[in-house]
Amino acid sequence: MTFLVVDDDRLNLHLVEKLLRSQYPSCRILLCQNPLEVLSMLSSNDIDIVLLDIVMPQQNGIEVLTDIRSISRYNDIPVIMLTSLTDTESFRSCFNAGANDYVLKPIQLFEFKARLRAAMQIRNNMTQIQEMYRQVTVQNEDLRLLNAKLKDAQFHMVQQEKLASIGELAAGIAHEINNPMGFVGSNLSTLQSFFTKIKQVLAAHETCMDLLFQTPDLPESIRTRMNAVRETERVNKLPFILTELEATLRESLDGVDRVTKIIQTLRNFARSGHDDEFSPCQLDDIIEEAMMIVRNESKYHLDIFHERNEMPDIFCSRGQIGQVVLNILINAIQAIKAQNRVGRGRICISVSQVRQDALIEIRDDGPGIPEEVRMRIFDPFYTTKEVGQGTGLGLSISHDIIVNKHHGGISVTNGPEGGACFIIRLPVQKEEPE
Repeated sequence: MTFLVVDDDRLNLHLVEKLLRSQYPSCRILLCQNPLEVLSMLSSNDIDIVLLDIVMPQQNGIEVLTDIRSISRYNDIPVIMLTSLTDTESFRSCFNAGANDYVLKPIQLFEFKARLRAAMQIRNNMTQIQEMYRQVTVQNEDLRLLNAKLKDAQFHMVQQEKLASIGELAAGIAHEINNPMGFVGSNLSTLQSFFTKIKQVLAAHETCMDLLFQTPDLPESIRTRMNAVRETERVNKLPFILTELEATLRESLDGVDRVTKIIQTLRNFARSGHDDEFSPCQLDDIIEEAMMIVRNESKYHLDIFHERNEMPDIFCSRGQIGQVVLNILINAIQAIKAQNRVGRGRICISVSQVRQDALIEIRDDGPGIPEEVRMRIFDPFYTTKEVGQGTGLGLSISHDIIVNKHHGGISVTNGPEGGACFIIRLPVQKEEPE
């Protein structure tokens, strides 16, 4: 327990000090003869109780008390006034200014002990309350963080269930679309084959017409009929129709082929229950599938360039690696879109082999990643997005997939010209990692 005794009379200071020593030998006692130094001593020492004289030169005790109570962190320090005054108005002024108690001079030991004991009890109670408040504050913060994690985990589990259901639904829809697209594509191929034959017949017809027109003794009635056929061809723009029909059939077949590839990509990403299966895969094919998935998100804002290289098959989980690439691409697209830039953004993806590792490098020209964020970017539940827009689990899951399930590595740096650069390292292996 630390006491601060304030009195302009040195004799009174030492008297109070002697009384305190006799009752509490182990206490710490600070003496102050200048009332103007009280606040300085309070700020530099951990004071438990203040004993303050009222009648002092320069600044009286009530003014000192008012200054003490004007600082909120000193409000819980008991202040006992030392006074020889006995008028009611002086006591009222002391208590209105924030005094806890008073001791009359000359000091009577029994009164001094009683009032000091009450002040010490007040101080101990306040200290316990403060400690309890601190513990409750810490526990409340821990509970808040735990509650936030539970909410995020619950949200993630719900999202996972939704994704599983959507995956099954998407796989079913893709299957249903795949059937009609199959016969549409087959019919278009048949039409293209028929069109080729029709063009051959029309070409033979045109050759015959040209020969007949060159015949000098051709009857006029036949020549008139042939001219009528030529005029019908001209009016109906047959050459133009043939050219456009050929282009239409070719574009339709390309469209069907594209839809078929999109359906196949959806089926690959929508598979449920097979994400842990490892098999030989071409990383470039996985990247192309992820690019197709995010095409609708990126096409109005940025360009994605994929540099293909001759690479051996990598023994990995196609679905899991696709999920990692997809997560990184979506984050890069969202970061670039958030800049509201005038020009188009850019993402570059390349695959290479360094010794026994395959490297996937994904670079963007977005805003980059601040250092304090980069150090925590793979932590679970950490996100810089607004509430409801991200769970902070995408990159954490990606880290788990690469490091723990594929025994590889994933890192992120900022490029010298801005933007982020993710590097995924996967071992080139012939069998599933243990």
